[in-house]
Order: sequence, then C-alpha cells, then structure tokens
Amino acid sequence: MNESVEALGRLHHACGKALGALSSAGDDLVADLGLSTARLQLLDALAAGGPRSVSQIARALGLSRQAVQRVADDLVGLGLAIYGRNPDHARAQLLTLTDQGRATLAQAARRKALWLESLADGLTPGWLDMAAELMTLLARRAAQRGRERHS
Repeated sequence: MNESVEALGRLHHACGKALGALSSAGDDLVADLGLSTARLQLLDALAAGGPRSVSQIARALGLSRQAVQRVADDLVGLGLAIYGRNPDHARAQLLTLTDQGRATLAQAARRKALWLESLADGLTPGWLDMAAELMTLLARRAAQRGRERHS
C-alpha cells in the first residue's frame, strides 16, 4: 500500500470520528429546542430555498425522500413547519417554515455561531478552507466512483 493510500485511510478514520463527535455535540446543542442535526438541516434548507416539496428537498440535500419525509413530519408535529398546497403538483405538498420554525432556527443559529467560534479558536481560515476543499473533493470522487460501480 502506498503512502497516499495509508494517509487517506487515516483521514477516512479521522473524518468518521469527527463526524460522530460533531453530530453528537450538534444534537446536544439544540436538543432542548426539540431539534436534532437532521431537523436543523431541514430547517436550514427551507430557510434558504423557501417552500418546497419533500422530494425537492431530498434531491437538494442528497438524501432519500423517505428520510426527509420522516424529519419533515417531525417538524410539522412540533409546529416548526406546515404542509401547504402545491400549485405545480396535486399530491406533493409544499413544506413551509412557520413563524415558530423561523424563531427556533434563529435561536439555533445563534447557538451554533457561538459553538463554531469556540471550535475555531486557534485554527486559521486558510487551514479550514483547505480542509473544506479537500473534503469536497473527496466527496465528489467518492460519489463518482460509486456511480461508476453501479453503471
């Protein structure tokens, strides 16, 4: 095995650990708001893209429709989003943030900003940007290799 492959293996392991730790800490950060990382991701998508169908959101996030449907139903149950009429499709309703959803998202965003500020302490923007570029490149390559295997 060459050095790059070994280094990528270490990076893969470290990314898995980091993702688990970041997700768990992110969940803890907003749990008292009735949110989780998944719920927050969906609220963010609605805030950024406006009312959309579950299928549209799933495509935008690269997730299954069923997974997004479960989280969307949770958000509706919590009063953070509502389903409404879709003028473009009779059966696919549009999911929209409620005022409570917007307020909860704003509160979560304030907490997240403070949390990220504490995590960024001592890290340079250049270093973080390089890490983000590397993760984006690896995600693209992994997705491409996966598509090549299934073709």
